[in-house]
Amino acid sequence: MADEVTVPVQSTWWSKINWAQVVGVIASALVIFTGGKVDLSAELQAYIVVAIQAIIGALTIVLKTYFNSTVTPQSARRG
Repeated sequence: MADEVTVPVQSTWWSKINWAQVVGVIASALVIFTGGKVDLSAELQAYIVVAIQAIIGALTIVLKTYFNSTVTPQSARRG
């Protein structure tokens, strides 16, 4: 039998994890689209994008594990 718990449900718009992912994608896109304009080599741009995504991945794990006390409506639905 599955455990049942009561947790607050909040809008997807307030999800720290979603916002971290959005920031990561925007930061990576900025590096790709503006890196050549500030004389960054393609190799350096790739390193920066990988670093951004690694940081965002680690941040997502930390947020999900230690700083997430709510669920989104989509997560609360029964499958």
